[in-house]
Amino acid sequence: MNAVPFSGCEYVERDIYSIWPGCLPVREIQRQDWHQECPGKLSRKTAHTLTNYFLFAVSVYRNIWVTSIIPRFQYPVTMTLTDSQKAEVKTTMETYAAAYKNKDILGLLAVFSPDICGFGSGPDEVVTGRDSFARQVQRDMSQATVNGVVFTDTQIFGDGRVAWLMTKSAISFSLPGEKNQTLAGRSTMVMRNTGSRWQIEQIHFSLPYGGQQAGQSFPGA
Repeated sequence: MNAVPFSGCEYVERDIYSIWPGCLPVREIQRQDWHQECPGKLSRKTAHTLTNYFLFAVSVYRNIWVTSIIPRFQYPVTMTLTDSQKAEVKTTMETYAAAYKNKDILGLLAVFSPDICGFGSGPDEVVTGRDSFARQVQRDMSQATVNGVVFTDTQIFGDGRVAWLMTKSAISFSLPGEKNQTLAGRSTMVMRNTGSRWQIEQIHFSLPYGGQQAGQSFPGA
């Protein structure tokens, strides 16, 4: 340790710790002889208190820097999606609709995240991951011919690389030997931008409950 003069008293300079990588270590100056008095100068208690205040201030600044300032440089804050981003989200929805209609499983898997999760309108339609999603889609395609998927009244929201939306979803289909039918449902989705494209991370398709009329918050109310 190197002895350095401080107001006529002998102090010791020693490294305490590095506050964060890439910055010089904070040094605390302590008196080498705690029993020696320095008349007319800072007392031991005052010097120690000032040192503690300084270390506390640096610690607070470090927390602000790490939790607030650095993330803003890495991921600029964008409270709403731009029009071009919303257009990209709509394109992803249309790609999903076209792949579903054309029974293109590989095309669907490219649009959906490996961690896709969500619910369908059936009581057993629960998706937790790409494998269960693929099984659900294969079952859909084996039971009916999908003639079209149309999204209307779509509302898109987002923040940076994440988008969420609500939309009306009309799925027209036909069973073997039967006429065309339509599921007039509603969907919500959450998408994430991977840097090259938007992927659907969560999806929910549902139908209004038949026993609940307009104006009722509960069936039969």
